[in-house]
Amino acid sequence: MKKVTYSILFSALLMVCVQCRAVKNENYLSAPDTWRGEVLNFPLIFAKSLSYKGEEHIRFAKGWGDVDDDAYFSYVFVWILEKDPQMTIQKLETDMDTYFTGLMKMGLIIKFRFFKKLPKTFVSFREDDTRDNSFKGTISVYDAFFRKEKILLHSKVSMSYCKKIKKHFVFFRLSPKEFEHSMWKDLENVSIKFDCTTQ
Repeated sequence: MKKVTYSILFSALLMVCVQCRAVKNENYLSAPDTWRGEVLNFPLIFAKSLSYKGEEHIRFAKGWGDVDDDAYFSYVFVWILEKDPQMTIQKLETDMDTYFTGLMKMGLIIKFRFFKKLPKTFVSFREDDTRDNSFKGTISVYDAFFRKEKILLHSKVSMSYCKKIKKHFVFFRLSPKEFEHSMWKDLENVSIKFDCTTQ
């Protein structure tokens, strides 16, 4: 009984800590008002081994938590970093493995599924021939929050430098929908609120 009580207490504290990591800074991503937003500080509580300094700005498509909605698990986030991440395919794959494995481990805890063994995350990226400093790929991950089974996320990643705030951006767009689906038009329309090319 004590073990169960301690587990529940730990989970409650963890959820509070996650909320504490969310900061009140303005979200730099421009998206429809119906898209929920969050801003997190590095190190991310669920992926502390990602040794970046900066923030993560997130916008969740309306319906992203509904497994029957076209927007299920479709969202955009951008890492705004102090230093150039010098992203390669191998580094990106390692970072996404760390990110989603940590996120879903936290999901299992939040959902009180303490004894569930998390299936392994598989990440595969390639260079995007249509854009400079960009990658396309897939992330096979267990959805611990909603579907409670493995899902395949299609992802586009792009990198840039913002002269206005003198920081490096790594954009992530993700959805279970394939790139040809109309959901991707909505994801592509999410952008930074200001002009990064001017100081």
